[in-house]
Amino acid sequence: MAKQVLIGLMLLLFVANIKSQVGYEKKFLRFFKAQSLAGKVNAFDTLSSVYKPQCYPFIKDELNSIREKAIVDHKDDILDKLTKIEGEIYFLNKNYSKAIPIFTDLLARNKIKTLNDSVAILYILKNSYLSIRQLNKTVELHRILVGLLKRDSKISEWVLNPRLSTIYYEMQLYKECLDEQWQEFLEEKNSSSMFINFCNNRGLFWAKFRNQDSAIFWFKKAKDEFYKLFPDNKLSIDNEFTVGLIEGNIGQSLMELKQFDKAIPLLKKDVASSKNIKNFHNAAISQLEISKCYLALNKLEVSKLYLDSAKSLLVDIDDYKTQLNLIKQYAIYYDKTGAYKMAIDYYGKYIVFKDSIESKNNLRELLLAQVANQVSEREAVITESQKNIREKNAEVSKQKTFRNALIFCGLILIIVIVFMIVQLKRANTQKQLLEIKNKQIETRNEIIDKSLSEKDLLIKEVHHRVKNNLQIISSLLKLQSAKTTNLEIQNSLGEAQDRINSMALLHQLLYRNNQMTSLLFNEYLESLINQISGSFSLTKKNITIQSHLIELELDLDTAIPLGLITNELMSNAYKHAFNGKDGIIKVELSKLVKNTYQLKVSDNGQGLAADFDLTSSDSLGLDIVAILSEQINAELKIYNNNGANFEIIFKVV
Repeated sequence: MAKQVLIGLMLLLFVANIKSQVGYEKKFLRFFKAQSLAGKVNAFDTLSSVYKPQCYPFIKDELNSIREKAIVDHKDDILDKLTKIEGEIYFLNKNYSKAIPIFTDLLARNKIKTLNDSVAILYILKNSYLSIRQLNKTVELHRILVGLLKRDSKISEWVLNPRLSTIYYEMQLYKECLDEQWQEFLEEKNSSSMFINFCNNRGLFWAKFRNQDSAIFWFKKAKDEFYKLFPDNKLSIDNEFTVGLIEGNIGQSLMELKQFDKAIPLLKKDVASSKNIKNFHNAAISQLEISKCYLALNKLEVSKLYLDSAKSLLVDIDDYKTQLNLIKQYAIYYDKTGAYKMAIDYYGKYIVFKDSIESKNNLRELLLAQVANQVSEREAVITESQKNIREKNAEVSKQKTFRNALIFCGLILIIVIVFMIVQLKRANTQKQLLEIKNKQIETRNEIIDKSLSEKDLLIKEVHHRVKNNLQIISSLLKLQSAKTTNLEIQNSLGEAQDRINSMALLHQLLYRNNQMTSLLFNEYLESLINQISGSFSLTKKNITIQSHLIELELDLDTAIPLGLITNELMSNAYKHAFNGKDGIIKVELSKLVKNTYQLKVSDNGQGLAADFDLTSSDSLGLDIVAILSEQINAELKIYNNNGANFEIIFKVV
């Protein structure tokens, strides 16, 4: 689908309908110049964020002059407000690496006087961290805002945007996202505008999961709820745009259901309402969808008209995803019309452009990581600076007390002496208390260290016992296998025994290497390969094992499924790939990009059947491989290439 992002805030344009006013800067400047120094700072501080970027260049120099005067006059309140303004300008200009340290410092030094200002700063910090993809920090700040909202009902619910469900969506925690959406629905069902937003977003999520019927249900509910706010059906062009967006979403879901005739009128409404408010980007997206519909209906000339129209609208719009979609659609169009040379041309452009986009995305991720690193470094610098300031203030305070003491004589001298005596006694008392506390801390640390050692020993013992118990189970299966003459039962018990042995091997490595929760997966895999090949060595002597494994440390939740997958794939290769002929089984562990890795098991045997389909396969082993791949969110690829090839692509966080 063309619109992949959430449009919750767009849906509420009729609520937050802030329009730029011609000459607004001049009006504000006249008001600004009529104020006192403090009044000027307050005037700009309370100005709507919509107008701050356009007004700031006109008053920047004057605000700098006010700052210099405030420094001389020690006007801390004015300086703090100017610092807050500076941070907000950085935020509005998307310079998050500078905005975050400013607001973090203000909050740390308790320089924010009102609850509303604190909430506004927390909201800015939350969205800044979201923009640089520090999503855990974003969730932490969101929960702080939720707590403030519960304590003070006067705080606007808009500080919770983007909602926690949206943040979970960005974190790719889709189940948590849907669960959180339901909780948000229960909280917001009495708010019409928020409920409309919820319904539309719910539809987008169902569309994401390709449940188009549920998506259409929620989109229509959003539309019905919207019209309830306007019983006379008199809508402004902004409100018509909102309705157009919802109908465009319905149209896209109908496209997925191949109901192109029904989708086209809805997408046309989206185009018209978008053009009315000069949102040519959204209009181009919907025109591209209409072109796809007509192409599917074999109305090639009409499809080309909408395709060309979308292209003209996108000329000055920087949206690489839509541009890429447009190029691909041209290739599909020319392919369908038989203009194969043009189709090949556009497919070539598509591949080149796609590679360019991937390079840009990698660069963007690198820049975001650098920004996040800069933010962390600046936060550390701020923390250290605050510590130094406190130490300097303490030193200055002592010197001031000493100077004042020298001015006085007589009774004042006696008071100072008495005071010093009291201070010395207090210091001695504190020293004694400190020594007692230090001893208590040392004692507690010893207890904690002992407790940790005992726990480590217990965990090692657990791994050892688990390994022993698994070996006992394996032995029992072996004995049971020996008691039956049914070859099918013997094979099933043997397969179960191999799976148990692969898990027992993992616990054995954990116990021997003194690691409790993770292990070097390549060492485990090498031992597992030897174990599996050893179990088949008597009957499959003509089969060679080749392995190439990079060093990789994994947690148990990932290592165990990957070990079981390797066991299943190697066992299947031994049993079915060669039919008594010579052969080679390869096991490879490699790194693809960043935190993405690939486990590949392949053979040079007879390969998979031409009509092989994993979903209809009756192989328990392959079912286990598919289930375990899904369990660790891995991508499973199965294909023939001089034999059967199985690739498991997984990510390590």
